[in-house]
Amino acid sequence: MAERLGFIGLGIMGYPMAAHLLEHHPVTVYNRSVEKAKQLAAKGAQLAYSPRQVAEASEIIFVMVSDDHALKSVMEGGDGVISAIGPDQIIVDHSTVSVSLTEILGATVAAKGARWCDAPVTGGDVGAKNATLTIMVGADPEIYRRIEPYLTLMGKLVLHVGPTGKGQALKVVSNLVSAMNLMAAAEGIRLGLEAGLSLDALEAVMTHGSAQSFEVTKIVDRVRRQDFNPGFSVANRLKDLDLALALADNLGFSAPLGAAAQSLFAAHKALGFQSEDESSYVLRWPEFHD
Repeated sequence: MAERLGFIGLGIMGYPMAAHLLEHHPVTVYNRSVEKAKQLAAKGAQLAYSPRQVAEASEIIFVMVSDDHALKSVMEGGDGVISAIGPDQIIVDHSTVSVSLTEILGATVAAKGARWCDAPVTGGDVGAKNATLTIMVGADPEIYRRIEPYLTLMGKLVLHVGPTGKGQALKVVSNLVSAMNLMAAAEGIRLGLEAGLSLDALEAVMTHGSAQSFEVTKIVDRVRRQDFNPGFSVANRLKDLDLALALADNLGFSAPLGAAAQSLFAAHKALGFQSEDESSYVLRWPEFHD
């Protein structure tokens, strides 16, 4: 028999992820803005009006919120998940948050007989919509086996990468590399355009030669369409850089490229781009003219 599922956080990523679960299982949903939850309720989900109500109705609770503060707000307090959690329940956190908070919440939940799994995702809003996300899971092996069938409804590649906390560690490292790739792609493409090269020529070579990457393709596409509406915002990318530098600092690890990227991206955000897509970094250079 399928377990009772809950989902908290119905933003750009969470809404389609919850919708994929709902196609196969009953799901109780909560979102800070109730209208998003009502949209899923119209498709058959059970509507909850607090995180606590989700915990009371669910055996496995999936969470997808923006940052450490948002995660603490749905977990703690009288209306939080932890206030109602009990033995044999599982919290699966898809958010990208700090390793330190993950370890703290994991210990708190374990003290109540429940289990915490960190399962951050990569693949963006497109991957969430198409159920092609990569999901990296930090959990005990037996808990991973219990949640894996549900994760495969939302992701194409699901990996068990170690105990609690290792999923977040891997996501932070991956996002650090992704951010630096994006910034390098933006700088190179803008330099090429400044040198009089066409976007078509840059794309032809840079998407097939040694410079090729997902981020090159993204920057080319966004520049061609002049579309910087957020799929993944500057504010979120800077948050991930902050998390990566915090992890490095905690480990005593020198990350000079990461530190430079953090500083440059913070300056870009300060120019008013915080709500734009991260690819808007390509706009940090003044427009040039014929």
